[in-house]
Amino acid sequence: MDVSYQLLLSNQLWRLENLYWIENKKGRIQRFKLNAAQKRLHARLWYRNDILKARQLGISTYVAMLMLDMVLFRANFHAGIIDKSLPDAQQKLAKMRFAWEHLDYLPEKPTESDMALAALGKKIKHLTGMERKNDWKPKIDARDQMGFTNGSDVRIGTNLRGGTLQFLHVSELAHVSHHAPWRAKAIKTGAINTVGPAGVIVKESTHEGGKFGVNYELTKQAMDNMGKELSTLDFKFFFFSWFDHEEYALEGKNRCPEQWNAYFLELEQESGVLLNDDQKRWYVNMAKIMGVSMKQEYPSTPEEAFTTGDEGSIYGARLIKAREEARVGLSFDIHTDTPTFTAWDLGMSDHTSIWLVQVVGTTIHWIDHYTANQQPLSHYVEKIRAWQEEYGVHYTAHLLPHDAARRDAHGKSYVEHLAKEGIDQVRVVPRTTDIWLGINTLRELIDKSCFHANTMNLVYDMKGKPRPSALERLESYRSKPSKEGQALSVMPLHDEHSHTADAARTFAEAWDHQLLYPNPSKRAIKKRARMH
Repeated sequence: MDVSYQLLLSNQLWRLENLYWIENKKGRIQRFKLNAAQKRLHARLWYRNDILKARQLGISTYVAMLMLDMVLFRANFHAGIIDKSLPDAQQKLAKMRFAWEHLDYLPEKPTESDMALAALGKKIKHLTGMERKNDWKPKIDARDQMGFTNGSDVRIGTNLRGGTLQFLHVSELAHVSHHAPWRAKAIKTGAINTVGPAGVIVKESTHEGGKFGVNYELTKQAMDNMGKELSTLDFKFFFFSWFDHEEYALEGKNRCPEQWNAYFLELEQESGVLLNDDQKRWYVNMAKIMGVSMKQEYPSTPEEAFTTGDEGSIYGARLIKAREEARVGLSFDIHTDTPTFTAWDLGMSDHTSIWLVQVVGTTIHWIDHYTANQQPLSHYVEKIRAWQEEYGVHYTAHLLPHDAARRDAHGKSYVEHLAKEGIDQVRVVPRTTDIWLGINTLRELIDKSCFHANTMNLVYDMKGKPRPSALERLESYRSKPSKEGQALSVMPLHDEHSHTADAARTFAEAWDHQLLYPNPSKRAIKKRARMH
């Protein structure tokens, strides 16, 4: 081998940009060259890396080429790929297989450099995969692994808990965390621990699920590490926005619509990002297609990535609008002489959630929230009394769902138990014939609501473990298709987010039934009578 090539082969960046071929988005074969985002990541790569990104920046392609390079040029080097599904992981392995098979590829009308690099690639293929006793050959035809004569290999899966790895690529953990949280936990406790302190982990994902779940917890830890001296076990945070990709631009003569000027100006002032007209044009046009999911799929800032306007989010779009209109995270005054309510969702052996709400003119002020699990009634009574003392409010009414009127084994209802605790002015909201009626009423109320900063505070369970805030639970309240008999419908998911959402819906249904004030109108009385 030529001495000059030996020197070049000692440079990993040179190898990455000269030895490997990929298929581009148009299905054409091209030599792999790092784009701006890939170069930035490569230059700053750490032992453990947490990458929050917009869609289609080429990060997973870069990681695939880096992984192939490492297994080819290091003996007994073991790497693994975890993805949201086995077919997705197989696609990443297929990129590596393609690059290995094309090490000796010659393009049409090759240059002298192309021919020299193809000859070099042929030697690398020969050394890594074509010679071994007993006629052993690399498992390049297997869909779930690749092995080489130097003892190095790559395997894929949806967990990879067993064994020891020197390089692990965890892709789209946010999707797994949101849709299969039990598997995300297994990846965190299992697969990540297969990599020793000197190994490399690249966790890259476009986020979903808001500020909750395994992926968010790990990314938040990495964000908290910024500016600190990192150990080899600490994750380093990377963020790649949509404008980090040079292809996200759209030529044209149309100017950016005026309603977008404030957004781009705020981005410039807060983040120092100055976009050109082509970039703005691309963003505006893509936003028309993506709708409320735009900020999650193509975030401009890390905070945007944690919004929850994705498909199935029941209140996500309304809450995104509330954020954009600066109605979230406020420190507004809490009035002592304003109609004040608590709104409940009851769980006898489940979660119980309570909202503290005020009606200020035509605006709903969501002040505070509390949730707990398997606690006696006295526990919640103590909480609403603590609110009364803390905020100096006087309750107009306590709004409870229909099951508060149900009698227990002792023949007493929840309302009667509250009365025994000295809590009166309780109003029971009639059972709804259709849950979506209450949901739609709450959607309308969110449009004229303000949320106090208290509603963004993390909630701690009885073991001291942080859980999502009230606002995050509302944002994460989701629906999914449900089949009952032969009919297919869409119903809300019953999970830890649903209790907080149901308590808010109790308030909305009480509003709709005009139950907030002591003397309901004749119309409301007739409406309640019809419900029964």
